Amino acid sequence: MEFLNKNEFSETAPKLLFKVTLIRHEKPFYEDKGHDLTPEGVEGAQATGKKLKDGGIVSDDEEIFLVHSPKARAKGTLDFITENAGIEGKSKRTIDQLRSSDYANHEAFLEHLEKIGGTMEALAEEHYKNSEIFEKRPDIVEPQSHKKERLYRTLEYLIRWFNKHPVESKTPHVIAVSHFEIITHLIDDVFDIESFGKYNIPDYGEAVYIEAYNTGDKNKILLKVTYNKKTKTVYFNRKNRSVEVV
Repeated sequence: MEFLNKNEFSETAPKLLFKVTLIRHEKPFYEDKGHDLTPEGVEGAQATGKKLKDGGIVSDDEEIFLVHSPKARAKGTLDFITENAGIEGKSKRTIDQLRSSDYANHEAFLEHLEKIGGTMEALAEEHYKNSEIFEKRPDIVEPQSHKKERLYRTLEYLIRWFNKHPVESKTPHVIAVSHFEIITHLIDDVFDIESFGKYNIPDYGEAVYIEAYNTGDKNKILLKVTYNKKTKTVYFNRKNRSVEVV
């Protein structure tokens, strides 16, 4: 995965503010204990770490920042990634806004999950295609609008942080591990999630690559987003925290 070259823009063009590699956690036991990853999940996270290093996705020219959801499977994924990417010495920070869906009534959630087939993937597809149901039934699962708001709140936090604390001589690169129900919103807003030929959510360990650029307009950040071999440039409107097609 190659990001835009720092010199690709002219002096008056948008300036690179930071990069984000946003990764879905690897395959877990969903027990929230230890690293919570299955043997397959551990291997996947290790492979991702090697890919980041060997593929040049992380480099010595970057200042690395590591963040993750509060869930054990997210932190465990990040731990194995960093060990194999050669960046294990960096401190990690929990960001609560990147957490998985909230369930006000776990019994109602489990009952609904069983009704639709018993898998989180089935729930994700229904949640996407019939989001209005869950806006009215937040007891089943946290509404989509809430999770999108959390995702973009995190993006706004990063924009404020790096504008206030610019990294001299290096490119800030945030490696973040979260959950499909958070990451899916960005994919949908940028690409339209069904544009890949079918309903598509990030698989375990899949990543969305983001570059954020200052444009001269403090209320608009230019985002170059790459997922599943597709790349698109959009604006992030900081006033209403939404994605706008360029």
